[in-house]
Amino acid sequence: MVRAVLFDLFETLITESETRRTGVSSLAADLGCERETFRPRWKAVRPAVMIGRVSFRQALSDVTAKLGSRADEATLQRMCEERIHATGEALTQVEPQILLMLDCLRKRDLRLGVVSNCFEEDVASWPRSSLASHFDCTVFSFEVGLAKPNPEIYLEATRRLGVDVSETWFVGDGAHGELPGAEQAGLRAFRALWFLKRWPHYQEVPCSTSSIASVDEFVSLVEQTLEPHPTVVP
Repeated sequence: MVRAVLFDLFETLITESETRRTGVSSLAADLGCERETFRPRWKAVRPAVMIGRVSFRQALSDVTAKLGSRADEATLQRMCEERIHATGEALTQVEPQILLMLDCLRKRDLRLGVVSNCFEEDVASWPRSSLASHFDCTVFSFEVGLAKPNPEIYLEATRRLGVDVSETWFVGDGAHGELPGAEQAGLRAFRALWFLKRWPHYQEVPCSTSSIASVDEFVSLVEQTLEPHPTVVP
């Protein structure tokens, strides 16, 4: 039985396959740093930004300072705004098929939640997204101090929804080890392929988790699961 579904955000509910957000390492030159030296420093501090221990702006400033450069306030502000704008495009251009899927699930009285690893800037446009009204809760990593695949972030979502993990499904593209993390928490996990297939680097890889090719396929699976079994009269 399923009573709730948790969704990953990026490449599951929205896609950046069209906008192709600029990687942070490409900002090195504008910050007065060599990309080769900037990249490992950024990679080391990124997890702290993801769980809200340090802001994106402060992290950029700290990394450049450690590399002997100095990021001016105007440049840092511009970089934050550009990240908000880039992710905002995807959040405010939700594809109709996604909204139809969510409508179908809600009509089935399922509780819906979002569990996403993200910076504060990445979801600054969430309140303006058509997705927002479809969900009963959001668990963003920077807000709760937890990130996938930590099982606790999924459990926090189930607590907010008031459902048991055994009756909760998780759907995601599989980044950050999120699918094994969901399974470790006790959820049933599915790999969403509908946006992944648009990326030129997409390849079919062996996966122990069930894969779902389309939103229609996922809705059908839910409906089959909820379909009442006929009573067998002896």
